[in-house]
Amino acid sequence: GVATLHQRFEDVGEDRARFALMSWYFEEMMAGFRPVAEAMPALGLQLIGTSGTVTTIAAAHLGLQRYSRDRVDGRWMTMRVVEDVIESFLAMGRPGRLRMPAIGPGRADLILSGTAILQALLRLWPVPRLRVADRGLREGLLYAMMHEDGLDPGHGF
Repeated sequence: GVATLHQRFEDVGEDRARFALMSWYFEEMMAGFRPVAEAMPALGLQLIGTSGTVTTIAAAHLGLQRYSRDRVDGRWMTMRVVEDVIESFLAMGRPGRLRMPAIGPGRADLILSGTAILQALLRLWPVPRLRVADRGLREGLLYAMMHEDGLDPGHGF
């Protein structure tokens, strides 16, 4: 997702234009999954973000100079916080993202496609806040699937 989206729009030179195109494109790709907006409150929809983009946004929001899973995992972020951090990533440009400890050189470009995806998802499924998960969710899903298949994760495969 993130790398593919980045590659699709890497020829667009300006960050804000590239970000807008990526976000629009991803939202169009997800259009078939758009819920009925009026039903959203009744559904009690919650969004949980795992790893990558969401944990980077949380670390940047906290101003971490060094990543701390204990400070990031389980944190709730309002949509305003998420929007503010995304705006800061755009405003600082690539040079600023390269220097930011929460992003670093390896993700300075990819963070824009990740945040474009996140922004599109939040337009499709508006929620007041987002939960950050940096451990346990994927493993829990794997264990649940294994249990459904009659496998015992504690005793090998």
